[in-house]
Amino acid sequence: MDVVSVRRLRWVAAALALVVAGIHLLHPSHGGHALVVYASAGYLGDPRPLLFTLGGFALVFGVVLGANGFAGRRLYLAGILVVLPFFFGYAAWHTLLDHGAFWPYIEAHGAHDENPLLVVFAHLRVERLALVSKLAELGLLGSLLVLYRTDHQR
Repeated sequence: MDVVSVRRLRWVAAALALVVAGIHLLHPSHGGHALVVYASAGYLGDPRPLLFTLGGFALVFGVVLGANGFAGRRLYLAGILVVLPFFFGYAAWHTLLDHGAFWPYIEAHGAHDENPLLVVFAHLRVERLALVSKLAELGLLGSLLVLYRTDHQR
């Protein structure tokens, strides 16, 4: 891959990282606002606001590092390690974790008897913001993997 293509892919990755970060930080019920509400109440009622906020800020920090010349395999790997839990966390939350029923004060929704992938896709069909987030995360993951592999070849 030539230098111009790598530069363009870095811009694409940065834009997607900011989209994903924005969705997670500004999410209406799981973003930074929810974290502030939980913190002001003195308890963590749901793990998602903390994880969404930390992951969102990590992505913004990664974009800032990349813009300041710290792009490289370590940064791409860090980005991959931030994005992968978003995928697996979403899938686990809606299948294995039964929408947070492991917390004593969250009511169980009942175990899904379907294929876990079908359950995740059913949720994505209903939750448009989650669908946009997963598509942006997929694009970010793909671009980071290509950048990681390209940087390895140099």
